[in-house]
Amino acid sequence: MNKKMNASLIKLVTILSDGHYHDGTSIGAQLNITRSAVWKMIRKLQDYKIKINSVKGKGYVLAEPFIILDLAEINKKLEDKNLEINLFESINSTNDYLKVPYESKNTVLCLAEQQTAGKGRLGRKWHSPFGRNLYLSGRYFFRKDVSELAGLSLLTSLAVIAALKSLGCNEEILVKWPNDVFYQHRKISGTLIEIQAESHGGSFAVIGIGINANMIDDDPALTSAWISVQKIMARYIDRNELAAHLINHLLSYLAEFDLHGFAPFVEMWGKRDYLRGQVVTLKNAQHEVRGRVLGVNEQGYLRLELSDGSVRAFSSGDASIIR
Repeated sequence: MNKKMNASLIKLVTILSDGHYHDGTSIGAQLNITRSAVWKMIRKLQDYKIKINSVKGKGYVLAEPFIILDLAEINKKLEDKNLEINLFESINSTNDYLKVPYESKNTVLCLAEQQTAGKGRLGRKWHSPFGRNLYLSGRYFFRKDVSELAGLSLLTSLAVIAALKSLGCNEEILVKWPNDVFYQHRKISGTLIEIQAESHGGSFAVIGIGINANMIDDDPALTSAWISVQKIMARYIDRNELAAHLINHLLSYLAEFDLHGFAPFVEMWGKRDYLRGQVVTLKNAQHEVRGRVLGVNEQGYLRLELSDGSVRAFSSGDASIIR
């Protein structure tokens, strides 16, 4: 079930985040709701695993930093103030929400505090706990055929790195073909691209991005090595600021890609290439090959030098480093 973000929930979190205790009566007066309704919202946040201290006679306060997603705060930092952005408290999948037919070719974005059925590439699940990370999808129209969009996931990963740099993250963040963002061999972000061809030319792409923003605790749902932006930067990350930077960079890169393809981004990718020079196994639906990574070409294909010395380019697959 999809739940749109409740304005009162945003105001409640803002009230509780000032470091002081607030009783249910005073909170209710500020939100124009009953004390019972306040208690229900407090319980909802606790069910979402947001830590709240409660002291009889004093009230409630956040036990640790938490800034809720707020479109008003995101819009303050957006270069395009006229974007359609949908914000959800909880949703099955931000990508699925944008896959319904649209009459307009305008860009539409979707953000959520939680995904109950988040998706990654190759049918994998994307772990999406409430309030910890950034789950963002965008629906974008290209004046290109589907066959020209192979570099799109690479481009999206570069936009994530640009957003992190805008936050002040100057660490060596790397990109792993075709869509992952890594720091010290641990995953920060991933992308899921779902494309719909148009009968009259052009194509729509639903671009889903997940960024580990503020996860700090181990979670049994995560089976691969991961790291969060908070761990890298040693401070709590305001996801409204992160979302705005990501949207700004992503839309700028997409406009360039629509005009000139991936070619302008090949050098940028090369400077951040996690796999370059590594011997990898590349698996896809048709076959499995082994080779040394030579980088990517102007279409965003992975270039491999095979054991016989030949060089081949691959448009898709799952690459694993042979250690």
